[in-house]
Amino acid sequence: MDKMIVAQRIRHYRHTANMSQEALAEAVGVSDTYIRKIEKGERFPSLDKLVALAGALDTTPNHLLLSSALLSKRGGSSILELLNDCTPTEFIILYENMLALKESLRNHLK
Repeated sequence: MDKMIVAQRIRHYRHTANMSQEALAEAVGVSDTYIRKIEKGERFPSLDKLVALAGALDTTPNHLLLSSALLSKRGGSSILELLNDCTPTEFIILYENMLALKESLRNHLK
């Protein structure tokens, strides 16, 4: 799992929510130093902290982690730029459509 992609997603959602690192830290029950280290990719949140972060940022842990797993492969940075402002619902819909399109493409190219 790419810590930097998770860090970017957390930072993106924090900015979207118009929250400071201090406000996010207070909502999650951690120090602002901990949030800074997560957003720099120096630390990775534990599962319980990831759940708390997702809740405070009005998203889901799956969205934060799924985007990391999906985007850490080839072309991740351009895909990340495209998906950066998606809501969790938009992201899931796009992801499911990409899976279906990939399957269809592979069947067609056989």
